[in-house]
Amino acid sequence: MYSKLLWDRGLTEGTGGNVSMRQDDSVFITPTSMIKHFLTDEDIVELATDGTKVAGKYNPSSEYKMHIFLYQNNPDVNVVVHAHPPYATAAAVAGRELPVNMLPESALLLTPITYIPYQMPGSQGFADAFINGIEKGSNVFLLGNHGVTVTGKTMTEAFARIETLEFLSRVSFLTGAEPGTMEIPDDQIQAWLATLK
Repeated sequence: MYSKLLWDRGLTEGTGGNVSMRQDDSVFITPTSMIKHFLTDEDIVELATDGTKVAGKYNPSSEYKMHIFLYQNNPDVNVVVHAHPPYATAAAVAGRELPVNMLPESALLLTPITYIPYQMPGSQGFADAFINGIEKGSNVFLLGNHGVTVTGKTMTEAFARIETLEFLSRVSFLTGAEPGTMEIPDDQIQAWLATLK
């Protein structure tokens, strides 16, 4: 279970973080206030695509409005992962933009990153704040004074994004790199990306 891996890899803490997957007309999401390491399949909550609870013995994550909003506004998204990885969260708290072209993998998986100022977690205003990033094609969101959210077509893709985001954040912290410094030139990034098509 990827939510367990999220906790085990130190990408979130305590009861923090939440994961969901869309399948047909249902959204399956982790429950609120539970340590992800101990979750089982039976703990997952089923929601309708409008956020109405369909099945499950627990309440859904308090961030479910964010998940529903992302699915409703991006048909390509099938997975949403929200967590508090320490280096990426530190960047979000500091309002520090990341040098996304510093590494080939981050240029591939993370571009473009959207930075969202603090909004009350779980609120509709928090969910609505994602719209600008969705419209510019973002799958990676740094959330001021909160954490990060990533999306993907598959669970593997979304998990790769959050691990790559945390790795980029850590390397940029250790090197002091900022956008425009220590980055691979854009023409070289584009040439490399062209070889992957």
